[in-house]
Formats: sequence, C-alpha cells, structure tokens
Amino acid sequence: MTASGTSTASAVQGFQLSGFIRLARLRFLLYNVLPVGLGVAVTVHLGHPLDVKWYVVAQVFAWVVHLMTHYCNEYFDLEADRANIYHTPWTGGSRALVDGLVAPVVSLGTAFLLWVGGMLLVAAMPTTSARILGAVTLALAWFYTAPPLRFNYRGLGELTVAAILNGLWPVVAALLQADTLPLMLLAILAPTAVLQVARMMIMNLGDRVSDESVGKRTIPVIIGYSRAITMIIAAQVVAYLLLTLFAVAGWVPWLVWAPMTATAALSVWLVRQLRQGAMRDVIPERMTPVVFWASNHVSLIVCAALAGVLADIVVRGSGGSAPLILGAVLGGYALLFGHRLWLASRRQPTPANQRKADTARSATSRQGVTRR
Repeated sequence: MTASGTSTASAVQGFQLSGFIRLARLRFLLYNVLPVGLGVAVTVHLGHPLDVKWYVVAQVFAWVVHLMTHYCNEYFDLEADRANIYHTPWTGGSRALVDGLVAPVVSLGTAFLLWVGGMLLVAAMPTTSARILGAVTLALAWFYTAPPLRFNYRGLGELTVAAILNGLWPVVAALLQADTLPLMLLAILAPTAVLQVARMMIMNLGDRVSDESVGKRTIPVIIGYSRAITMIIAAQVVAYLLLTLFAVAGWVPWLVWAPMTATAALSVWLVRQLRQGAMRDVIPERMTPVVFWASNHVSLIVCAALAGVLADIVVRGSGGSAPLILGAVLGGYALLFGHRLWLASRRQPTPANQRKADTARSATSRQGVTRR
C-alpha cells in the first residue's frame, strides 16, 4: 500500500481532532443563544425575576441538543452527503465523514453520549412541564434523521427544525424561569417559525438532487422546485403579516414589532434571488449567498425580537439586572455575527469550486429535477 493509501486508511479507522471539531459545525451553535435569551427575556418582561441558574441550564441544554443533532445527522446522512457533489459551506454536511477524517462510528457514539447528557439535564429540570417538553425536544432532534422515524426523509424535517429552534428551546427556557407559557412569546415565535421552515426549504433546495437520489424526501423533493419556490416566497408574506396582526391584537409590543419588521428587507432580497433562479441549477457559487442569508435572516429576526423585548423592559423601567445580562449576550452575538460576515466576504470562488459547479450542472441535467 502507498503512503497516501496508508494515511487514508488510518484516518477512516481512527480519529482526527480537526475532523471531529468539523463534525460539530460550531458556527450553527451561535444562533441558539437568541431563542433561549428570547424565552428568558419575555418572562422578565412579564415581571418574573431572572434566575441565572436556570438560564444557564436552558442554554447548555440547547447547545447539547444542537451538538447531538449534528453528530447524529452526520452519521445517518452519510449516504446523502456522499452523493452531494455541489455542497456549500452551509449545506451538504460538514464533509468530515465523507473525507474520511473521522470514523462514522465515532460520530454516532458522540451523539449517544450527548443524548445521555441531554437526558440528565432534562431529569434535573424542576417542573413536569419543562421535563416533558425537554424530552420531546430530544426525541424530535434525534429522530430528525435517525431511524425509524427519520423526519427529514419523510417531508417533516423542515417543520421539525422550526418546532425545536423557534418553539421548544425558548419555551423550555421560559418554563425553567417561571413555569409559564406566555402568549407574547408564542406570538413572537410564530412568524419566526414560518421563516425557519422557509429557510430549511432553501437549504434543502440546494441538496435536492442528491437527496432524491438516495430516497431522502424533503419538501422540495416531494413538491418539486417550482412549487417549493412559490411556497418559500409565500412564507415571507405570511410571516410578516402574522407579526403585524399579532401586534394589532396587542400580543406583540410595537417596540418589538418595529425591529422585527425591519428584517423584511432580507425577505425582499431573498425573493429576488429565488425568482432569478439562484437555486435552480445547484451551482455552489450562486447558492452560497442565498443559503447564507436565508439562514441569517431567521437569526436576525429573532435577534431583533430579543432587542425589542429588552428595549421594552428598559422603557418600562423594570427587569433589574436582566437587561444588562441579556444585553451582553445580544452584544456578544452581534460581534460574532459581524466576524461571520467578514469571513463570508473573504470567500472567493476557486477553480476547484468551478469544476464542482460544472459537474453539478451536468448532474442536474441528468437527474431532471431542476424544473418541476
């Protein structure tokens, strides 16, 4: 065997720390400080004191669930990731297993360990309602790709992600703080959940050729490209219409509605890109900005909601030290997001990426799934 062959075999059978870290896809974990912080902020807005201990538990729980999902997905999505020749930095998995940097069993074993950690955190939660929803969160996250349910292989993956990221995480955080489920929180979350479903559909649009080839039936695979685009565009309108209706009804404070509505500018940009066919030919260079901003669109509207709730708390002159603590979290997110933008601006197309794009065009033509 050649030296390179020996090296490859060793990587597949063994463990590389860089690959293990890549499996974690840590940049996606930045987002979940926002919904957790939002759930806590809404309870403070309603007059409940900030309990730092349970805030930390809620945040650690979200991180553990998120990491578990990544390691679990990498294992059960390996066939789909191997078939994906037109991945972007935001779609197609981390590529650590595909590139042989870590043995697949390591990814699955890590997912199991994180599941155990998540269950221990659930067991430590102080109320029955929090424990039940915590357990539901873990189950949905595990079966997102794991058999036998495999939600993301049955047209339910997009809804599952929205239910966890824009529903269960902030709700569990609120329950840990005050054992209450505020109507205001649900009203704020509903429009963001609609946009989360649309965001996941955009991500899955980029993977639709390889997904269909291995029997992974996401919504774009099931309904086809053209209908998926129509549905994504409609979701942008529905989300901001719901937000405005809830503000008129008095469920969402206007000081929260205003910054959330400002993010509609990103919806306009995304709609233009989709109508111009940025996702049609699965060309990585064209898809990357769209999936990047679709993902960060959801982050920014939740960020805006958190900022609005904190501003309303300050205007009311209540909340004690909570606005300072949550404001520091929000400021930290803003700094890291700015760094992410800087990194994204430095990425330039390479000849290797162009070759992948050419291959992707050919694959799309052969599969015949670009225009349904």
